[in-house]
Amino acid sequence: MKLLFICTGNTCRSPMAEGLAREMFGDAVQVSSAGMEAWEGSEASFHALAVLKEQNVDLSQHRSRKIRADLLEDADWIIPMTQMQEKSLQHSFPQYIHKTRYLGDWGGQKKDVRDPWGGTLEAYRQTAQEISALLCTLRDQLL
Repeated sequence: MKLLFICTGNTCRSPMAEGLAREMFGDAVQVSSAGMEAWEGSEASFHALAVLKEQNVDLSQHRSRKIRADLLEDADWIIPMTQMQEKSLQHSFPQYIHKTRYLGDWGGQKKDVRDPWGGTLEAYRQTAQEISALLCTLRDQLL
C-alpha cells in the first residue's frame, strides 16, 4: 500500500506524517509526501527536524516537492492534513476523489491538523503528537 501525505509547503506537517508513518508502519506501507504550494527542494523546517529527532525519526534527507498528477496516480491513498486541502485536491484532481481523505477524517474524528509553521518548538511537538494519534487511527482502519 502507498500513502501520500499532503500539506501546504511540504516542510512541516506532511514530512512529519511521512516520517512518523514510516516508523509506525515499517515495511508494510510505502509512504511519501508533497505540498500543494511547495518550493521544490526545501528542507524540512528546523523545528520539524528537531521534534522528530526527539522520537528517533530522521527527516534530514527530506526535500519538499509539489503535488503532481503522477504522485497522486501512484498513491493508494492521498491524505491531506485538512478538510480544505481535501476539497481543493478533489476539485483540482476529480479523478482521485475516491482515494482522497484528510487525515483527521479517518475514524470519523473530523479534525484538521493545525499548521505549526512559524510557531514554537512546543507547537511542533503538539502537532507531531496530534499526527501520531491520527496515524494510529489510520493504521487501525487500513491494516
